[in-house]
Amino acid sequence: MNFIPPNTKRIAEALGNITQLPKDIQMAVTNKLDESFQPLPKLDHDDWLSIHKVEGQTIKSFERTRSKAIPHATYKTIYIQPVGSFSHPRVIPPDVIIEFVRIFFPGCEVELLSTIDFSKSMKYRENDGIRQYQTGSLYKYLSQTRHKRDAKRELLCVAVTMADICIGKIWDWAYGQARIIDGVGVYSFARLDPLFPASPQTLLSTPLTNEHRIIMLRRCVKVLLHELNHLFGLKHCIYYICLMNGANNETEMDRQPLYLCPVCLRKLYSTLQFNVRDVYENFVALCGKYGLEEERIWYQKRLDCIQDTNK
Repeated sequence: MNFIPPNTKRIAEALGNITQLPKDIQMAVTNKLDESFQPLPKLDHDDWLSIHKVEGQTIKSFERTRSKAIPHATYKTIYIQPVGSFSHPRVIPPDVIIEFVRIFFPGCEVELLSTIDFSKSMKYRENDGIRQYQTGSLYKYLSQTRHKRDAKRELLCVAVTMADICIGKIWDWAYGQARIIDGVGVYSFARLDPLFPASPQTLLSTPLTNEHRIIMLRRCVKVLLHELNHLFGLKHCIYYICLMNGANNETEMDRQPLYLCPVCLRKLYSTLQFNVRDVYENFVALCGKYGLEEERIWYQKRLDCIQDTNK
């Protein structure tokens, strides 16, 4: 499939008219972009855009999208449902990951539910010795247990697991999948460990180095934020290297940054109406807290770009 990278005119059309936006968000999506945002690289044969036809979602098409999460009245809570064990040494704790979710989606409440075990009704298959749970069974569980959560608060509910997952018989595996119309998603962190697909015995006996901790934290946060953004209506991005790029392999996943490009940022802002400076300042602090130095530097640089215009 021949992907044609968008030119400057096409990107500007995707971004739309920003003259009515607050000054800070205007600057966030226009100021010194060449210093902070990179174009997509030349594609390999197995990359996402080599396999999938993606037209690119403009702000106009995003705003016309009906199937997307929009916080309103009391419906502002994102429930995170851990499934299966998270209690072995090579795991990024879910409560750490959701700190990033709280900052990324301001105005939403984020609640971590108690961990549940896999039940007999959750279907799985064995693939090359790896047990893979079907996303459909996990969707069914989330739907059937909605009454146990606060229905007047629930905006979204997503399951996270350290088990491998698959999408029926279509794909061999998946990092995650969102069912936008139902406001649910399923995300697996199984393949985010640099040691994958090592045996359980190897994983349990190998200490988590700081280098691997940083890699896994970065990957876990990116996977969850990417898929949650799908539930908020954002489609895969073709405009820059962006958190919302599709990923068909580990190289593409690691290339995804922990931030939205100007076009995608504009889309999320149109729904959540956040203070972009507050979001970026909080990300600087959180990335510093957990050792994500590349991301801390990037967010600080973008903050400087916004603040330069307000002097």
